[in-house]
Amino acid sequence: MNHSTRVKVCGMKSVEDVDLAVSSGADAVGFITDVPVETPRKIDLKKAEELVSHVPFFVDSVLVIMPKSATEAIDMINSIGPDVVQIHNALGIDDMGYVRDNTDVNIIRTFHVPSESNVLMNELVSEINLLSSEDLIDGILLDSYVSGKVGGTGQVHDLSISRQVVELVDLPVVLAGGLNAENVAECLKQVSPFAVDTASGVETDGIKDAEKIRRFVKEVRCAR
Repeated sequence: MNHSTRVKVCGMKSVEDVDLAVSSGADAVGFITDVPVETPRKIDLKKAEELVSHVPFFVDSVLVIMPKSATEAIDMINSIGPDVVQIHNALGIDDMGYVRDNTDVNIIRTFHVPSESNVLMNELVSEINLLSSEDLIDGILLDSYVSGKVGGTGQVHDLSISRQVVELVDLPVVLAGGLNAENVAECLKQVSPFAVDTASGVETDGIKDAEKIRRFVKEVRCAR
């Protein structure tokens, strides 16, 4: 790796969570807001606005949403005021363009990678490159696909797919999916992403764990 890999800790639910992540060295913190799926890390708009306002200026606040439309996405972004928006569902290209034209935040798009190597690489890379060529996104996040769940699965996907994506697309790639202090160094070695994202991997009984966050950040910083 020829850069310092950035660390995002996702699933902030309280001021204490934000403070833990920031003091442990996280570069970015994520807020899963009003998503239409069941997840223990979901917060409402009011809470997201409160927590985003608490994030220090040198740490990126990332709003994670699954909007039904571009208008809904823009309303949420304007209401909460994050540095980055992570669109965690398959919003259409026209809607992505409308979001781009009507906001000034950086945009990350999530792509889910199946646990087994049954994804059509050409289709995945083509979709990413289309969004990139139209300047609709600033980066992508690769997460594990588990039926009925959206993120926070604790499962690692086929890293060879992520590695190929890193090599084939001209965008920063954030690697997510089952990352923790025990496996992140090896994942970095295999994939060489721009950044890594963890949620359940730094929790104990569903609560953010200060020691696990510190260990995770240390493993990333020490990786070569």
